[in-house]
Amino acid sequence: MIDTALSRLTDLWGRWWLAPLAPTFYALAMIPAGQFRPEHALIGGLVLVLGLYNRTTQRITAALYPGVLVAIASDAMRFVVPVFVTPERVHACDLRALELKLFAVAPNVTPGDWLQQHTAPFWDVFFAVPYAAFLYVVPVYALYLFVRDRERMALYLWAFAIAHAIGFAMWLIVPAAPPWYVRMNGCLVDVKAAANAAGLLRVDDLFGMTYFRQFYARAANAFGAMPSMHVAFPLIGLFAALGRATWRTWPLHLTYATAMFVGSVYLDHHWILDGVAGAVVALAAVWIAARLLGLPWPWPPREGRP
Repeated sequence: MIDTALSRLTDLWGRWWLAPLAPTFYALAMIPAGQFRPEHALIGGLVLVLGLYNRTTQRITAALYPGVLVAIASDAMRFVVPVFVTPERVHACDLRALELKLFAVAPNVTPGDWLQQHTAPFWDVFFAVPYAAFLYVVPVYALYLFVRDRERMALYLWAFAIAHAIGFAMWLIVPAAPPWYVRMNGCLVDVKAAANAAGLLRVDDLFGMTYFRQFYARAANAFGAMPSMHVAFPLIGLFAALGRATWRTWPLHLTYATAMFVGSVYLDHHWILDGVAGAVVALAAVWIAARLLGLPWPWPPREGRP
């Protein structure tokens, strides 16, 4: 039976036969560490079953595998953060000072300060939508590209993974407090502080739910404001579409990216500087992914396409 399973693994995955097993191994490792959660079993089980079911599901699993790597790395950050994120290394009030120097809308008033004084339920919900949807947009958009544009899907997903690698490194090298933390705690840094949903708490209260509270309670690091990966996500899709998007799809890319950028400041999750850094990371990740995959980018125009 073991020989049959190994034979199927090598038939479908070749020298990458360990790939569908990796999430299961990670899930099992979380048990003795006392960190096991249901999503570990869910991801491990899905990758294993789909990776071994047939050649079609194996191709889909292989295509989406960069997302699996991001999920594992994101979860594993909780073991690395305590080593690198120490009080003396966290940037807090100095970031606010730089934000004021570059973007002040009034004396000692950042754009985020001004927006916190002008919140409204409509805008709370409007900007909460991209924040709630981003985890689902990535796999849905990737599957859409799997059907419509396989090369762009590879560029999009590998850029997504590379952006996370850059972002995670920056979170450890330049740990940064988000605006909500400085607003609540001032310049005193407590590395054990829990992540906070900030402006998204208003949405939870508005609808009588705890979705955002529970989501952010699971965050491994409260001091990963720079770069803003929320801002990077839609921009990766936008940059990866250069030369391929049409007049029908450009408005979707631009609206999503703009809403996420403005929403990140309105919801008190990020400084404008974090968003700018996220945009740079997104652009760099797409460029690096294109070079690694040997793909032309920006894409040359297709004949007959508007």
